Amino acid sequence: MRYQVYLKRRGRWRRLLRYVGQAGVPYVLEVGELDTSRSPVAAALEFEETPPEALVLPRMAGEEFDWYVMFADALGVRRLVLPPLPALDEVAAIYDKAVGHGVEVNWIYGMPPMTRILDVEQVARVVRPTAARIVYDPVKARGTKEIYRAIVALSGYMREIYLSNRRGERGPRLPPFDPIGRINYVEVLQALYLIQWDGRATIRQAPQFFGELDLQLRIGAE
Repeated sequence: MRYQVYLKRRGRWRRLLRYVGQAGVPYVLEVGELDTSRSPVAAALEFEETPPEALVLPRMAGEEFDWYVMFADALGVRRLVLPPLPALDEVAAIYDKAVGHGVEVNWIYGMPPMTRILDVEQVARVVRPTAARIVYDPVKARGTKEIYRAIVALSGYMREIYLSNRRGERGPRLPPFDPIGRINYVEVLQALYLIQWDGRATIRQAPQFFGELDLQLRIGAE
């Protein structure tokens, strides 16, 4: 299991990037909507000092995806994370474009229309198994049983899992191992080790908790 950190490109994100650099781990970057009228190569110059391991993109049409693929290529990024598209033919079209550029696409599981295990299995069956790779976000689950069921059923498709916690259904994303959080990530990680899952574990927490990043990484590695 490889650890990394989630950042959003807004506000003081470059300050937060220093915490990531000090911890010596990769990061994924949620870029938001970029100006696609610009050259993707010129846009990439703003990020090239410390390129991310993956980019998290907004929902978009196919022609916009071409621009983001060229942007990722200019950064040397080979993995893109996207909200799922509403139709299987759209999923197939985006997947084919990505493969043509040597880029891997991962879908965010838990967002419509990919909210059930059956939805992922349908993409794998109708398009192809490598088109059904997902990122799993446990805080969106309705309970512990749902988390374990998803982990076991989707382990073959799950490329990345977000590690973050919440006190309830809403509120800021807490550090994953915060004792007031409703998810016991020590047990979740034990389950992942038990099924020999070998993917990326991404710590995703609100900016005010980045001072605890080293502690969270140490706990996760124990």
